[in-house]
Amino acid sequence: MSTFYEHREETLFIGEMTHYPFPLHVHEVAEIVAVRTGRVRLSIEGMVYELGPGDIAVAMPLTPHSYEEVSEDASGLAAIFPPDIIPEYNGTFHSLVPENPVLRAAQTSDDTRQAVRRLSEMNMEDDLPLCVAYLHVLLAGTLHRLSYRPVYDYNDRGLGYRIMHYISDHACEELTLVSAAHALGISASHLSHFFADKLQISFRQYINSIRIAKARLLMRDPSLTLTMICDLCGYTNMRTFRRAFQKEAGCLPSEHMVALRRRIYGEPVDAAQEQGA
Repeated sequence: MSTFYEHREETLFIGEMTHYPFPLHVHEVAEIVAVRTGRVRLSIEGMVYELGPGDIAVAMPLTPHSYEEVSEDASGLAAIFPPDIIPEYNGTFHSLVPENPVLRAAQTSDDTRQAVRRLSEMNMEDDLPLCVAYLHVLLAGTLHRLSYRPVYDYNDRGLGYRIMHYISDHACEELTLVSAAHALGISASHLSHFFADKLQISFRQYINSIRIAKARLLMRDPSLTLTMICDLCGYTNMRTFRRAFQKEAGCLPSEHMVALRRRIYGEPVDAAQEQGA
């Protein structure tokens, strides 16, 4: 099964877990799922785990995982966060892999269960400092009860972070496989294999996914035209931008922008804003 890289504009999310299956993917942030009700079948690094009420699963950064099945009555907490949000666990996320990424309900402590309850009740936007504090409690109660093995191969998380951070920072510039590899101090072949083996996409597909994610974000700004967005996202002409956007989003950029701005502002964009569509 093909794995896709999920480029997340938001690096921190604490809220309700998905209610639907979600395909195999990786991202540079960590993810922890705590099931409250129902059943969830979760795949992590090719292994399938059945989760029930009270069970907790951890997907480390750059680890392929998917929600294979989610029962109709399933509910739970999902926390997606950068590994360095709590420095105490940064080393764990960067250099270790759990032997078994699932902590069963019977293994959890009262503090862990209380952290899940409190995080499920809070709104991240209103209670961010408190949410991070309870996330710390949740991680302490979960990570310390798992056993680990070290990461040794060249696709280690340290290199993965460097690659993704560098390319995310420079994706809208004139970036090639060779220039990126040179800046990262690795060979172009090494960099190409990282994308092919770990993310199962090409270097250029990864660049486009970041650019189109940025374009969709910029489309929220009513002062920007499509021509301006095309330029800000690193495309040299509208034809290339239109083709890349349609391949990534499944529709033309003009269609997406009109629908998005209607939803946000309640009225269509004007003709000037549709320039270059």
